[in-house]
Formats: sequence, structure tokens, C-alpha cells
Amino acid sequence: MTKKHSYQLFKNSEIKINILYKIILFLVIFLPFTYPITAQQKTDTIVKDSIIKLRQPIKIRLGFDVGKYVWAKLNQSESYDYYIDANFYKLYYLILSYGYEKHFTDNNLLNYHTIGSYYKIGMMYNLYDNWLDMDNDIDIGINYAFAHFDYLLHSYRINQPGAIYIPEPIQVEQSFNNNTAQWLELYTQIQVETLKHVYLGYNIGLKYLINYSDIDNFTVTYIPGFFNRNTYSRFGFGMQYFISYRLTF
Repeated sequence: MTKKHSYQLFKNSEIKINILYKIILFLVIFLPFTYPITAQQKTDTIVKDSIIKLRQPIKIRLGFDVGKYVWAKLNQSESYDYYIDANFYKLYYLILSYGYEKHFTDNNLLNYHTIGSYYKIGMMYNLYDNWLDMDNDIDIGINYAFAHFDYLLHSYRINQPGAIYIPEPIQVEQSFNNNTAQWLELYTQIQVETLKHVYLGYNIGLKYLINYSDIDNFTVTYIPGFFNRNTYSRFGFGMQYFISYRLTF
């Protein structure tokens, strides 16, 4: 190998080393800046995916008590009961109800109308684990209720135990206004989606009368929303049949 040839090999090796050195220097300087961008993109993707997976749809259901309406019509009375429920956390629902009643009572002693409104607020929990595209409920719940109402006494009979003939009614047309009552309700209910967003259901509830207006010379036997009051106990029982429509956001 000649001296000139050796020098040429050394020169080529030096050029290659310089090129390799520049490539390494470029990677050392700029590679760290590319990592945060990639990591941030991955983090953003994870966060967005998590938000999509964690978001629960908001469901609002509007309902009407069909059973009470029909029952009232069959008994010369009026009854309208509306409610709205909305899920605020997973399977927990907030419930608001409003009702109006004009109830006619005619028994052996009293003939009167009860006219008034009631309001309920409560919470329920869905125990049913739906699968596939099902959207049904098996709920347990509790309500606080308040009623404001008037009595219009048309006539009454004097109670005469052992009497052979039923005494004639005494006409009075007397009003007892601005009466109130409060009670609690514990209930369980079933709601089934029969058509798209349309539900049919019923519930059974146990009620406890907290307090009510005490009227002199008049026995309170009916309270709007509470139904018939047991004169021997503060507990009551109720059942509802309703239809509802659900909105989803």
C-alpha cells in the first residue's frame, strides 16, 4: 500500500466520523423536545376516551297516574297526579310530584267534598341491572309529602247506635278551609318500557302521617294524596298505576 493510498483511506474515515458525530449531536439536541409532544398527545387521547366512557346520559321522565284518574271518575270525583323524575347520579333519581283532587265522600254519617293539592319530593334507586338495550326499572324510594286542602260539609247524620231507623241527614253546607297534612312514603315500583321511551308501571307504598289539621266537630277521614285516613292509626297504604315518557340528553 502506497503512502498516498493510506492517506486517502484516513481522509475518508475522518469524513465518515464527522458525519456520524453530527447525526449523534442532532439526535441529542432535538430528540428530547419531540417526547413531550408525543406524550401529551397520548395523554389527551386517554383523557378524551375516559371522558367519553365516564359520561352518563341524563334521563328525565314525565308521568301521569292513570289509575287514580279512572278511579276518581268512577266515584264522582276528580284526581290529577303528575310527576317528574331525573337521574342525578348513576342509578339514583330525584322525584317531584304534584296532584290535585276533588274527592266526594258519602257514608252513613257524613256527606262532603275534599278539595285541595299536594306536593311530593323524594329519591329512588333502581335495583334492576338492565342488559342489552333494555331500559326497565325495579325501584325503591322515599317521599316527603305536603297537602293543602278544604272541606265542604254538605250534610251529616247523628250517630245513634241501636236505632231501628236511619236518621235523616241534617243539611249544613259548612266549609272548613286551610287545612294541611304532612306524611312520609316508602314504596317499591316497577316500570317497563313497552314502546320506545314509553313506560307503564305501578307502585305499592306504605305511608306514615306525620301531622294534620285537627278540626273541631269534624272527623278527618280523607286527605288528598294520602287517601283514606285510618282513625285508629297514622299508617296508610297506597297503590298507583301510571304511564310515563322518558327524554334522554
